[in-house]
Amino acid sequence: MGDDALFGRLYPGLRRFAAATGAADVDPDDLVQEAVARTLRRHTLSELDDAAAYLRRAIVNLAANRRRSLMRWRLAVARLDRDEEGRAPEYDSDLADLQQLEPDARALLYLVEVDGFTYAQAADVLGIKEAAARARAARARRRLRIGIEGELL
Repeated sequence: MGDDALFGRLYPGLRRFAAATGAADVDPDDLVQEAVARTLRRHTLSELDDAAAYLRRAIVNLAANRRRSLMRWRLAVARLDRDEEGRAPEYDSDLADLQQLEPDARALLYLVEVDGFTYAQAADVLGIKEAAARARAARARRRLRIGIEGELL
């Protein structure tokens, strides 16, 4: 299968994965495009043993890199965006709790809950052990549950 056909087959799933993994302010198409561009600098897609897994890992890395690079900027903006008492404004969002998770935790939950991967398969994509994947998923779910229950109180 040629690279164009392979990319056409993989693109819809990669875009959904990027939307779940990346920050809300990042266009999923940008993450996919950057992951593919970086991959194509070194390999053709057809050369890779598992192009989908390779590109998913690249997307997770890009999302994590972006999160780290923007962290200082977000902290500075948050300090500037305070009311007279020093409180930051609160905005309700259905995805706010999910966005509080690290990109790799969002990626893990997406792979297991949405794409139906086993923990072993998801761990392989993310480059971790199955036990670590199970533990991270449990911690991520617990953080989500605490965030949601906190909103209900």
